[in-house]
Order: sequence, then C-alpha cells, then structure tokens
Amino acid sequence: MLFAILFMGMLNRVDTLPGGFCKLEEDTMFHEQVVRYPEVAPSFPGGEEAMAKFILKNLHIPTREDVEQPYYASSFPVFFIDTTGKIAKWRFGNNKNPTTLLDSAMQNVIIKMPKWKPGTCNGVAVPVLFMLPVRL
Repeated sequence: MLFAILFMGMLNRVDTLPGGFCKLEEDTMFHEQVVRYPEVAPSFPGGEEAMAKFILKNLHIPTREDVEQPYYASSFPVFFIDTTGKIAKWRFGNNKNPTTLLDSAMQNVIIKMPKWKPGTCNGVAVPVLFMLPVRL
C-alpha cells in the first residue's frame, strides 16, 4: 500500500543562529540535557528527501480490519539525538507510549533509522531534541 507522507510543522533546517541559543537545558520529557536550538541542526543521512524515502520504505501500518484500535493519520514523534548522531530516546507528543497505529508504525521506523549527522554549536556536537511531525 502506498502512502503519501507530509511533514507538518518544522523539519529542523540547517540554519545559523546567534550563539546565545546554544544552551544546554534540562528537558522535562527525557530528563536529559539538550540543546533546543543548535547552530546547525541534526540531519538525516542524505537529507530530507532521503528521510522521506526511508519512511515510505519502512512504514508498515496494519490494515484497519485486522485491529480494533482506531486509525489516526497524524503522528508527532519527538526524539533525542545524542552527540554521536544516534537516536537515544523517543516519545510521542505528551505520551510515554505510542497511542495510535501510526505512532506504533513510526516507532518501528525510528528504531530502524541510521545514525544522523549530529547538531552542532560552535563546531562541537551537541545533544538535540528533534520533532518529526508526520501526516498520512
């Protein structure tokens, strides 16, 4: 089954921000020190187009008839990319666990993702919080 995926909201782009934004702060969701606004945002290997292809290839949602759970067409994964580019932790919106079929399918995609190019501040890799809203 072929899905059209739209990335909603912000996909972090490589932008240069004033140095004052590069602050480590405690994230209440992951209880980790993260930079929310790095000078250079983390990037998927090959860029946004490669990420879209990776998601399309690896996103497998069970058909609605196979499950009693309702189907929703939006997912809001938030993940923590460490200084090596590895996705260390993830959550969905304000919930601890995936709550929809799309969330569960996106969790499987996130687990399979290769290492990213980490975000940087002043040329040094920093841990970054990344949100990847997805809508089918």
